[in-house]
Amino acid sequence: MTETAKTMTFVAVALVALALGWASRPAAIDVNVASLIGEDLTKEFNDPDEARRLRIVEFNENSATLREFEVAEEEGLWTIPSKSGYPADADRQMAEAATSLMGRKIFSVASESAADHEQFGVIDPLSPKLEAGQHGVGERVTISDIQDKPLVDLIIGREVKDATNNQHYVREANRDVVYVIEIDPTRLSTDFSDWIEKDLLKLNAWDIQDIQIKDYSAELVPVMTQQGPAIQVAWDPRSELKLSYNDQDSKWTARELKQFDKTNESYTEFTLSDNQELNIEKLDALKTALDDLAIVDVDRKPAGLSADLKAGGDFLDNPEARKDLRSLGFAAIPARDGNGQELISSEGEVIVTMKDGVEYVLRFGDLRMDTTANDSAAADATTDGTTNTGDNKVQRYLFAMARFNEAAVKKPELQELPPLPEENPAAAAASANEAAPSEPAEEEEEPDEASAVQRAGEPETAKPASEASSVKAESTDTKSTTPKQKHSPEYDRILAQGKQIEQENQRKLDEYNSLLEKGRQQVKDLNLRFGDWYFVVSNDTFKKVRLNRNDVIKPKDDSISAGGNTSAAGTPGTAVPGLPSFRDFGN
Repeated sequence: MTETAKTMTFVAVALVALALGWASRPAAIDVNVASLIGEDLTKEFNDPDEARRLRIVEFNENSATLREFEVAEEEGLWTIPSKSGYPADADRQMAEAATSLMGRKIFSVASESAADHEQFGVIDPLSPKLEAGQHGVGERVTISDIQDKPLVDLIIGREVKDATNNQHYVREANRDVVYVIEIDPTRLSTDFSDWIEKDLLKLNAWDIQDIQIKDYSAELVPVMTQQGPAIQVAWDPRSELKLSYNDQDSKWTARELKQFDKTNESYTEFTLSDNQELNIEKLDALKTALDDLAIVDVDRKPAGLSADLKAGGDFLDNPEARKDLRSLGFAAIPARDGNGQELISSEGEVIVTMKDGVEYVLRFGDLRMDTTANDSAAADATTDGTTNTGDNKVQRYLFAMARFNEAAVKKPELQELPPLPEENPAAAAASANEAAPSEPAEEEEEPDEASAVQRAGEPETAKPASEASSVKAESTDTKSTTPKQKHSPEYDRILAQGKQIEQENQRKLDEYNSLLEKGRQQVKDLNLRFGDWYFVVSNDTFKKVRLNRNDVIKPKDDSISAGGNTSAAGTPGTAVPGLPSFRDFGN
């Protein structure tokens, strides 16, 4: 082929490419721009019940990374696919998002040229041409129906300057024309916590009975053994504090206080001195924080790790699973009961026991920085209304489980049955003669209601139903020849009282057994929620819940030290000085 022929071939290919590009360009609106004013941009979407999937894509201009949030309904259940399918509480939020995109009237047309997209902030975040530092990238919002057909697909750009009613530049994802409409992007939240049941524990603070704080830190350290290098857990135990709360008088009491003696390497009990007292303010804040404990994010647990924090053989044989666990501040060690493995956490535990026997075990892992939240969102995340943006960007991993403690459920106090009085033989005989003067009274042992009442507390000695029937029949036959013995009014009164007590005791037992069953069922339900997930809470919440000795106990006089470990290692949220984190070890 000659050079001329080659040149002509290249020109032909270029012309074909230009033609294809022109044919596939975004469609232009072949109408008068002025006629669009007042039209409904989303008129094809008029039923919020059709919305079954919401996808929001944002672009981080500094890192050139995408952030995608998606919530979808499948088989009647809302989940968050962008969070590994975590259950969503999305009925209200989805309806609000859908209605915020309906009836969007066009105020004006800002541009018909793609060259102006950066100026109005409506560049598609899914464009493959985006680079770090790219400006003018919008937020793409897509709502789809049950067949995954888009009902709305908009790119929301900058707010119109000096506008008074949430006017923004927007464009349809497949068109170049930029419109001005009224829309509130805040109703299209990508905040994970806005789409879930944030109340993780679902407990009532007034039902808290006991709280146990295990204040320790744990790190992994390399050691040399006879078999070669190995990894062991280095503990820094400090204290274990058991506290009880009485909701009748709103009073805290110390049940058991123990501190770790590093000389003897064991815990020893101690009591409050005359100059010490419990810090009621801190303990009340702890109780409130448990009631309001809100999660801000989740991560799925590795396969093979069950809800009760026991690691099975599959988990132990999976180095990636162990690495995943350690990367969050948890590690599997031989269980103290010798049964398999159990998990420890880098920043201690809190055990909360409720009146109904439900017991929450909260284990706290490593820190995590929230790199996605902006300052305003972090400020809004505070639980007490303050604006502490720096601290709320710091988060903490939480491993939660539930178990049932039957001993925590108060047993009913059963009333003893009153003893029946002994009848006066002369009075009994007189009563019998009075009832049947023509026939001599015969002494016989007859089964009566008194014996049944007296045996109420001994069901294992009760007669079988068939035997009881025969006794009853025999007694009936006796009536024809021998009059039934009459009892004194006092005897009958105590007999009736015994029946009432027996019925009341049974009612109390039924309520007690029902409470046990309800508690066991609640534990099952909670572990279904907890089982597959690591949770993330704000560091502010962590510091309110995972207290240490110096938080719980304070001096009565500020001039007197409360004593105890005041080193950095004794403060929740700090690692043992000089020791590496769990995440530093891969296996």
